Amino acid sequence: MLETASPIAALAQVETPRPSPLFSDELSMQSRPGAIRYLSMNDLHREVRDIWLRGAFGAIEQHPFVDLETRCLSIAEEDYEILIIGGNDPVRTARFLRVNRPILARKVKIALMHGSLAGKRAKALNAGFDDVFDSARMSHEEADARCSAILARYHAAAYQARADQELADSLERVAHLHLLGKRERQLLTLLTNKLGEPVSHYKLRTELSQGNDEMSYNYLKVLASNLRAKLKSPYVLVPGGQGSYKIASLPDQQSI
Repeated sequence: MLETASPIAALAQVETPRPSPLFSDELSMQSRPGAIRYLSMNDLHREVRDIWLRGAFGAIEQHPFVDLETRCLSIAEEDYEILIIGGNDPVRTARFLRVNRPILARKVKIALMHGSLAGKRAKALNAGFDDVFDSARMSHEEADARCSAILARYHAAAYQARADQELADSLERVAHLHLLGKRERQLLTLLTNKLGEPVSHYKLRTELSQGNDEMSYNYLKVLASNLRAKLKSPYVLVPGGQGSYKIASLPDQQSI
């Protein structure tokens, strides 16, 4: 005797992407500056920069700036979200960022100068700093607001990267992603988000048109046919009734 497993139960094993609660608060533009690591050059304006920075952000983890030193960038002792480098020499700071680019890819990077010229600030920005603060002309409130806005963008990017990876993992369980074209992948995403449920041809054509001329029904049929050949077992693309498609799972059959 054969027992047929529920297609819906099989589909339930494929998780559809959902927002991660870890980043729910981080998407807000009200993000507050997190832990700050500060590297200070021993130059003419070091003391005034250091005092200004503590006034702007309170507690900071401060270290001397050393050109070829990477120990102070390690997260082994305590993690940090924002790196501020104090000094009026954009050549040294640019070299430091270039050498340590892999370590700093996910960190907010701020250059702190005092009485800087526009040309030096431009060099710092071109080197990869997210912003340049000047302790001679910027208020503490503006520095805090700028840091918060930059940090919010980093959080949003991290959230999007996490969501994109979760979506790719879900789609990979259903189809051979490396074989899909752009439109086929978009169609798969729309159908996978409603696994086991019909999605109307109208909705699929509207979503796939993306504001351009509405996709024809014949083009949708071609996309569906191409996608059908690239699904992984046991998933199949079938008519969902009343002008729709759905991704279903062929019943698993087990001997009893």
